[in-house]
Amino acid sequence: MRNQPFSPAFDGNESRQDSLIDPAPEARFRLLMFAFILAAVVVLGRVAWVQAKLQERYLDVLNSTTVEYEVIPARDGRILTESANVLATDVDQYVVQVHYRWLQDPIDDGWLNRQVRSRLSSKERRDSAVVSEVKGAIQEERRQMWQQLTQSIGMDSETFRKRLAEIQASVQRIADSVNQRHQFRSSEPSGNQQQGLVFRLASALRTALVTAPTRTTSNRIVVREEESFHAIRSSVPLDIAARIREQPHLFPGVRVVAGSRRTYPLDDVAPHVVGARTPASDEEKAKLQAYETNGDWTPRVGRFGVEHRYDLQLRGIPGRRRIVRNRRMEVVESEVERTPVSGRDLLLTIDIDVQRHAEQLLGEALLDRPARYLSQPAASSATETPQPIPTGGSIVVMDVTTGRILTAASAPAFSLSLYNGGSAQDWATVNADRRFPFLSRVVQSALPPGSVMKPLTAAAAMVSGHLDPDATFHCDGYLTQPDEHRCLIYRLYSRGHEDITLKRALAQSCNVYFFSAARRMGFEPLRQWCDKFGLSRKTGIDLPFERSGTVPGDSSQSGPASKRLERESLGLAIGQSSLTVTPLQMTRAMAAIANGGWLVTPHVVSPDGTARTTNEIDDRPNEIARRKISGLSQAALDHVREGLRAVVQESYGSGYKTVRLDAVEIAGKTGTAETNPGKPDHAWFSGYFPASEPQYAFTVVLEHGGSGSRAAGPVARELIRMIWSGR
Repeated sequence: MRNQPFSPAFDGNESRQDSLIDPAPEARFRLLMFAFILAAVVVLGRVAWVQAKLQERYLDVLNSTTVEYEVIPARDGRILTESANVLATDVDQYVVQVHYRWLQDPIDDGWLNRQVRSRLSSKERRDSAVVSEVKGAIQEERRQMWQQLTQSIGMDSETFRKRLAEIQASVQRIADSVNQRHQFRSSEPSGNQQQGLVFRLASALRTALVTAPTRTTSNRIVVREEESFHAIRSSVPLDIAARIREQPHLFPGVRVVAGSRRTYPLDDVAPHVVGARTPASDEEKAKLQAYETNGDWTPRVGRFGVEHRYDLQLRGIPGRRRIVRNRRMEVVESEVERTPVSGRDLLLTIDIDVQRHAEQLLGEALLDRPARYLSQPAASSATETPQPIPTGGSIVVMDVTTGRILTAASAPAFSLSLYNGGSAQDWATVNADRRFPFLSRVVQSALPPGSVMKPLTAAAAMVSGHLDPDATFHCDGYLTQPDEHRCLIYRLYSRGHEDITLKRALAQSCNVYFFSAARRMGFEPLRQWCDKFGLSRKTGIDLPFERSGTVPGDSSQSGPASKRLERESLGLAIGQSSLTVTPLQMTRAMAAIANGGWLVTPHVVSPDGTARTTNEIDDRPNEIARRKISGLSQAALDHVREGLRAVVQESYGSGYKTVRLDAVEIAGKTGTAETNPGKPDHAWFSGYFPASEPQYAFTVVLEHGGSGSRAAGPVARELIRMIWSGR
């Protein structure tokens, strides 16, 4: 046959012309040789190209690393009082974490082999018996670690295994999801399937030559969670954390991570002032661009009180650790790039003893606490009724010269432990209280002040020239008609105060006296003096969510609206109409009367605190932090102060029986503010002490508490008694 290598056609004998075999086709042989050589060149060329060009790529893949950053938490600043009482602080919290490979069950073969290679030399690794022995030792080491760990952290074996199963299930879901997405992308049909046979063959050949093989189960993608530590138990005591750290040979694959949690040691003392810090939401974390976050740490944000107002000063700056992992997600390098910086501490002006006493008094008034200092006053006559139970209350005490807040109590109150692990039942109980316990009534409750407004009306009328404080005024009990604009004494006994001066008008709280003064003065001067005393404007206290209250009217109004405001001036003169003020605003106004006419800026953070220097209030001009009320004469102040002293110190004063103390002279004003029809009046008492040399201004408000003298007066008396006895 012609395709036989030793065909007679190749023997060169030309004499055999009669052979049945045709001459040798030399061209075919050369063609086969050429095809063989071409194929060999292609294969060898590919091998050479792989050796020369792909080697670096393969090495890059083998040596590839990923860089990630881990946040190192920082402690937030403390909130303390000037007497070193700790109101808010971070306490250490230790978390026990175990590396995933040390808790994975069944144990990962790849990780186990790597552990063996790290413990044996190359010669020992060739001995299968030695390798098997080391594998058994590693497994036994892990079993003993589990036993030691459960005993140390006080967790029974069943709970421990349940926790391991939870972690493994979570990690497995992540790993399966990543690998399934990768396999799906790899198996997606290409457009070549729509081409002809030749193109599909060419594509298959190219895929076989240049495409990486499909990953098998033993060669799957390793996710970061498989080479990371996972929390087994949080809030581990310090002694247990120290034992684990000091004996690493007993706890391989285990580490203790130190963190912190916000605590409030005094719990329910001044909760509205201190405030609370809770973990930031996803939206808030997005705004905190300067604070890198990861799944293991979340920054805290102040929600209210000082925690909110001084959030930037209190918040610590977290550190950052740079972590390098290899392609198996094993950590090959770890370096701290930035050390954490703790937040700055704050010193509050609050006196803890006085604050506790004020909260106790409010609790007694609201019947939330057993009576210790107060008792429900009995009706003194058939026309008087027992006082109603208030729905809320507040007490504020301020230094008349500096604006330091000594006490800012609000009731009903709540416990700050709600924000530090409070149960659902605790939250449900507080939220079910319809008296709004989370409302900070010192700065957020704007109420009609009633007769507490009369000292300001008197000052405005005297300065504007419409009131002679020494002139005698005759009070019939009503202004013009017996059924409107009346005094309380007329409603109760159908008689008036008769002949009185400003001193007696303030002491006995004569409405008709101030109706008459307001009618002569007009609305606009009275409204202007409300503004001068700081009403309808925020005081600037360093607490959030302060309300400004309302003063009716606008100087730009004219025509019928102006006439209506003229009529409203009568109600404004006695603290009614649509006038609303906060207890802090009224305390500030009383302080201005006591200190010679200076409006001071209240503050709860001491100037001695390290963070106070960065507060925006300190950046304001001094005339705003302490501003003189323009146009307020000393003579007008003296007459007002004389009347406020008579309220308590003179036998005819409305606060003589319920407020007066022998130890210290008190100046102040009772207020009984009418509210919505069918609801009890608001009870006010606001003033300062000592009357001759004022040091502190104060305000007591009991919402829907009834009479100012009978309900708020005794609370003020017991508060001042405690402050004066402890000075």
